[in-house]
Amino acid sequence: MKKNIYFTKKNYILVVVGLLISVLGYVLMAGGNPENPAEYSDDIFNFRRLTLAPFVVMTGYVVVLIGIIKVYRKEDGEVIDNSSETVKPERIKK
Repeated sequence: MKKNIYFTKKNYILVVVGLLISVLGYVLMAGGNPENPAEYSDDIFNFRRLTLAPFVVMTGYVVVLIGIIKVYRKEDGEVIDNSSETVKPERIKK
């Protein structure tokens, strides 16, 4: 029985890096609440929380998506595809 492993080490690295980038974005988004809830605080409307943090979170999601979709070649020259067999490079039409 053949095992079809579609993710390589590079795919897993991209997914983990994307998750870490997303977590960093959520950390950037946190905070901004005043010490006294009755007071108005302008800290929640700064550039870091309204613009930078959502951009960082979305970048992390895109990196995770690329890590899932991207197909890498194996180190020994074989290509991983969705069929039940691996295709040798000499059989690939160029």
